[in-house]
Amino acid sequence: MDLDALIEAAGWWSYLIVFAVTVGETSAFVGLLVPGETVILLAAALAGRGDLDPVALAVAVVAGGILGDNAGYALGRRCRRRPRKARRPRPRLDPHVRRSQEFLVRHGGTAVFTGRFIGFVRAFLPFAAGASATPYRRFFVFSSLASIVWGIGSVLLGYFAGAAATEFLHSAGLLSVLAAAVAALAILAGLRTFRRRRRSAGGASVRPGQPTGPG
Repeated sequence: MDLDALIEAAGWWSYLIVFAVTVGETSAFVGLLVPGETVILLAAALAGRGDLDPVALAVAVVAGGILGDNAGYALGRRCRRRPRKARRPRPRLDPHVRRSQEFLVRHGGTAVFTGRFIGFVRAFLPFAAGASATPYRRFFVFSSLASIVWGIGSVLLGYFAGAAATEFLHSAGLLSVLAAAVAALAILAGLRTFRRRRRSAGGASVRPGQPTGPG
């Protein structure tokens, strides 16, 4: 079954799927497993082709973002109320939660808003806000505003990029696009390696105990 037939068969279930994925992506820790933004951008690109309604899609994304944030906050608040001895240590997750809490302490409501746009941070930030006793009213206002901006922005980005990509694929061909993507990935990998070597060289040039500045 090709993509067009799959979309036609899904019908309105497409919006429910996007909604569910968005809720999962923005709930505590589930965002590490559910590629929410990828699904949203793909669905928005299909809307750019006319297969989905962009308005209904934006509503599903915004509603899913708000519900997911509130679910994460509730989980964090519930965990905070549990005795410390009853909490299981999570070596892989706890450091991310602590960093999210530090981010909240430094930036307050602004952190709730901007955290929505910072990759995996949005998976931890609602939970961290609940666990650190961030006032719910403040959290709800900033997280709702962020979900509206992020949701509509993501749909618009995928909508227009998808339409442009469809025209480009017809004119350039799929093989050319794949070759360009491989070249771009190779360049990015080279730049990353160069930066690592530069940092290693910079760190090695400063010996322990050697002064790094005047005085």
